[in-house]
Amino acid sequence: MPSRTSWFNKEVLLQIGRSTGWVSIVYFLGLLFILPIQLLMIYSDKTKSYYPEPNNLFLINFTFQIGLMVIVPVILAVFLFRFLHVKQAADLMHSIPLKRRRIFHHYALTGMVFLILPVALITFLILLIHNTLDFSNLFNVKDIFYWAGTTLVITLLLYSATVFIAMMTGMSIIQVVLGYVFLFFPIGMTMLLFFNLKIVLYGFPSDYFLNRQLEKLSPITYAAVLDSRKFQWNDAMVYIIFTIVLYGVSLFFYKKRNLEAASEAIAFPKIHSVFKYGVTFCMMLLGGSYFQEVSYRSFSWTIFGYVIGAVIGYLGAEMILRKTWRVFGRIKGLIVYLAITAVVVIGVHILGIYENKVPEEAQIKNVIFSNQFVFNPNGDIYGEYYTPLPMKEKANIEAVRRLHQQLLTDKNINQQKENSQSVNYYVQYELKNGSKVTREYSVNERLYEDFFKPIYESKEYKLSANEVFKLKENKIKTLTIGSGPVSNGVTLSNSKDIKEVIEALKKDILAESYEDSRYFKGSNIEVYLGNDYSLSLEFKPNYQNLTEWLKQKELLKDATPNSDDVTHVLVAKGGIKNLEDIEKVKTDIEKSTDTLDVTNKGQIERMLNNTSTDSNNDYTAVFYFRTGHYYEVLFFDEKHAPDFIKDHFK
Repeated sequence: MPSRTSWFNKEVLLQIGRSTGWVSIVYFLGLLFILPIQLLMIYSDKTKSYYPEPNNLFLINFTFQIGLMVIVPVILAVFLFRFLHVKQAADLMHSIPLKRRRIFHHYALTGMVFLILPVALITFLILLIHNTLDFSNLFNVKDIFYWAGTTLVITLLLYSATVFIAMMTGMSIIQVVLGYVFLFFPIGMTMLLFFNLKIVLYGFPSDYFLNRQLEKLSPITYAAVLDSRKFQWNDAMVYIIFTIVLYGVSLFFYKKRNLEAASEAIAFPKIHSVFKYGVTFCMMLLGGSYFQEVSYRSFSWTIFGYVIGAVIGYLGAEMILRKTWRVFGRIKGLIVYLAITAVVVIGVHILGIYENKVPEEAQIKNVIFSNQFVFNPNGDIYGEYYTPLPMKEKANIEAVRRLHQQLLTDKNINQQKENSQSVNYYVQYELKNGSKVTREYSVNERLYEDFFKPIYESKEYKLSANEVFKLKENKIKTLTIGSGPVSNGVTLSNSKDIKEVIEALKKDILAESYEDSRYFKGSNIEVYLGNDYSLSLEFKPNYQNLTEWLKQKELLKDATPNSDDVTHVLVAKGGIKNLEDIEKVKTDIEKSTDTLDVTNKGQIERMLNNTSTDSNNDYTAVFYFRTGHYYEVLFFDEKHAPDFIKDHFK
């Protein structure tokens, strides 16, 4: 009867253990000191000077945990498949009587075991500590298995990705570099594309897309937020599927790989062009992004950035592939690449299919218009309140369309005049066919007041954009008005008082004109909802209903700064263009010979009720408060400045 040979080769496994088993041992020792020993130190610390938040083991030595998580799998894959990148070792390994498939499984599966064993042992030790000592207030058994499962899912994906890169290259150092590039590629490429699309396409909503939890696109960036965000098991399933796919693809390329590929930067000649032009494209985007920022959005410097980035990327890739710096004569491909790119970009701009698209009113089901667009896929409580609601009234849809069309007409002006006064606004049309059209524009509101006014003053817009209309009074635990460096603030916990304040605030917002909303800035209202959640609202001087309520309750003095809090006010003619150095603004006004020093309490009270934080106004005032050396620089326009100020500067 013929004997059956074991599927596993004992000698190969021993060789793997001798050459790379140390990585698993180091991983175990690192985790041992980071978690079990640290837990024992926490337990023995009677002063509880270090006590992490409960229910998340990742918070214990988080930086070291993530460091091991993202380094060990990569290093292990590099050392395991080092034999592929050394010609003598590759020849020797492939001379033994084992099929390539079995050799790959021996190495790849052993590497997975080397990652799983330390985590399994540490999990056992933590369970033992949990059952022996009293850690019930810090974590439970479910938290232990959550930690173990999350760690394994992420480390195995990192390992499989680096194994795949090992098949694609013939140099270990290139494997490390390309391994991390490959792991960061989804999120990095997405960010580069979105940022550059915003440069070349007027209105592209890059910020809207970049807020869509992009950290999930890379296991490394996902690992970096495990201290503040739970690992979702639907994401875990996606990671597991990618791990299996990468394992299978790695096996496929390993069987196709030539032994002569050892010491080659890219093991497969057929993908040299993919590598070369991929690097060129990425470096072109990076160069354009860099010069767009450092040149303060200069068009000529941005074009220079694209060209120089493409040149560096192309020549750098050629040097890596040919292993020599003498590649400067091989630029034919670069010229063709730049020519094709220029034709595509110019064609997109000439056609203007994306930039000039404004849906017809008959096609629109509703529209969202807001200067803050919160993407809220997981039902976060902040998203519940800050996400603007769609508007369905025809008047508002048409008003938004008019503004949108005017922004397109003024495209060149807006791109040239983007400054500190500009605010990002988002427009999202939901069409009747179910599709959405989303745009983002940087808008100087002063230039478009006639377009903003009918939108802002409509009741539907105010209900859509203001958080106060989405609040349920019975969910509010406490409400604090005006707490700050000057006023003591008023804290309300009585449900009747809270309800009356919210109702007064709603009435004031509904009655507020667009001009007042732009001019007045008020005291902060903090609405505490429990479980460390709070919302910020505003109490402005022009809010008559809320002001009257506070007067009736004799709380107005504590809720807002008043003339008793101010020693005097220095007023100077003109606004301020640069508010970056507020101390210099104050000093310049103090040195000026043409100022008005106001000490009269009645006049100061009138000034407090008419100030703005907009520096592009007609008068600048420094308010000196009695509290320490605290001061504020505020502003008046001609309409709101008290007569005694205007009379003084005539």
